[in-house]
Amino acid sequence: MSKQKIEDCYFEHNSTIFSEILGEDEEYLQLKKAKRAAEKALQSVISKEAWKQYLALDEICNELECARYKAMYLAGAADCKKLEE
Repeated sequence: MSKQKIEDCYFEHNSTIFSEILGEDEEYLQLKKAKRAAEKALQSVISKEAWKQYLALDEICNELECARYKAMYLAGAADCKKLEE
């Protein structure tokens, strides 16, 4: 399996898998709710510019987490390919 095919497979299934797994997890839902409450409280006490910077940082963190999951998936797929050979 080529690297491109592995990546295509990752992108095709990644969002569905994580949404299904995390969407039903009670602890995840509680953490998500707590994060939203904390963000609302933070937004009420900081400036609009600071809030924009917070959102930009949060977006970067999300992208890094996505890259980490992609790397884990690709490493697992590469190991699987080695076992097939």
